[in-house]
Amino acid sequence: MSFKKLSCFVVLSTLIIIGIHSIAFGQDQGDDLNPDLNIDLEFGTAISEEHELPFWLQSNRWGIIDRNQTNGFVRVAPTLDLGSAGPVELQAGGEIISRIAEDNAIFFNEAYLQANWEIFKFVGGRKKERIGITDSSLTNGSMIQSGNTSPIPKIRIYTPKFVGVPGTQNWLSFKGYFGHGWMGNGRYIDDPWLHQKYFYLKALPKRYPLQLFGGIVQSTLWAGTHPTYGDLPDGLGDFWNVFTAQESDAENAEPSATGEAVGSSIGIYDFGASYDYKEFSGIIHRQFYMETGAGAKFRNLWDGLWGASIRWDKKFQLINRISWSHLYTKRQSSQEHRGDPPYGADGYYGNSTYRSGWTYHGRTIGNPLMFTDGIGIGIDNNIVIAHQFDLGGEIGKVDYSFTGTYSRNYGSRNTVGFTGRRDQYSLLLQTSVNIKTNMNLKLDLAYDTGELYPDQIGGMVSLFYKIR
Repeated sequence: MSFKKLSCFVVLSTLIIIGIHSIAFGQDQGDDLNPDLNIDLEFGTAISEEHELPFWLQSNRWGIIDRNQTNGFVRVAPTLDLGSAGPVELQAGGEIISRIAEDNAIFFNEAYLQANWEIFKFVGGRKKERIGITDSSLTNGSMIQSGNTSPIPKIRIYTPKFVGVPGTQNWLSFKGYFGHGWMGNGRYIDDPWLHQKYFYLKALPKRYPLQLFGGIVQSTLWAGTHPTYGDLPDGLGDFWNVFTAQESDAENAEPSATGEAVGSSIGIYDFGASYDYKEFSGIIHRQFYMETGAGAKFRNLWDGLWGASIRWDKKFQLINRISWSHLYTKRQSSQEHRGDPPYGADGYYGNSTYRSGWTYHGRTIGNPLMFTDGIGIGIDNNIVIAHQFDLGGEIGKVDYSFTGTYSRNYGSRNTVGFTGRRDQYSLLLQTSVNIKTNMNLKLDLAYDTGELYPDQIGGMVSLFYKIR
């Protein structure tokens, strides 16, 4: 980071902090900050030895951190309770990011309105979310939607909690989701739409320590403007074809929509079991990935994400949470488990028509170990075998978590990046200490070694403050 950029960053940070301090505390002593307004404030910097930051220093951070060597950032995230309109509770929120890096930016990472009514939640705008059964705080991320990229603008209605199925006395409950999103420009196909839905069932009442889950998730890119075919079908009938995963007979449909489902779809069969009894809780989960009919028929039985995690209370603080996850995407509809070629015709997260694939703002929306470099079109690495181990706890007043990831990376069958096997180790240590009421100091250290990324160490320090 140049001295000029650093100076601008310091000045901007100071102005934002002064402004928020004035809003929060610049009133008469008899006045309080609006009790329905909360503000999260964070500012920090990230540095490394090489041109790019270590993998876990810039991945799974909601697109806030630029890949490049040095980052300075300010994050301001207000949330406001707007009260009620009859039985409907209204809320609003946002997150403003100011980043000084090779890719300088000031942007709204979140900006949304939310309405809660009975069992339903409606959200319009950008809001962070993860989709899929995982322990999101300890694993590398769901195959369908993790925290690796900026939130996608959507309107969505869903049931945030499981709802009992009438007549089953809560032995069976469900939750569902329907969303429509806008992917924006700067892609191979401009302005495509995003269709998402899921449906989960849970067995056994909540009073039991064991809970069993199962569901299906679908995400589809469709419509938009193709550089060759022009405007792709986007009518009501076309939406029905997308919703039901049917082929299209529209005159302006892309060639791949004839004989196959409209758009570019990915999905998972998602299963899990959770346990919560006395001081112990945990989850075991399994995501079966599918991108074509072969995957939907469980031909890729081994492909997907496995995981298990356990937590316990703070009687033993040094370590109070442990998890393991395993990502395997080598089968890709191959008819053979072994042999040459070792993988099939599918190209996970990619598509021959929607060539930007399952990415947003230069990052994969799903599991970050299947990555794009953010420069070329498409996925650079989607044939991966990986194991990740995580643990966390408290040492004195310091809360910490450690992540160790080992991966075998084979690039992509339709490669835009590399070929051949490359082994990689990526480590991350995260720490946080409370230094004052509502104020935390965070320090992250990351290390990469292997054949995929340069051997390097990097760090990030930030000050986090809550205004309530």
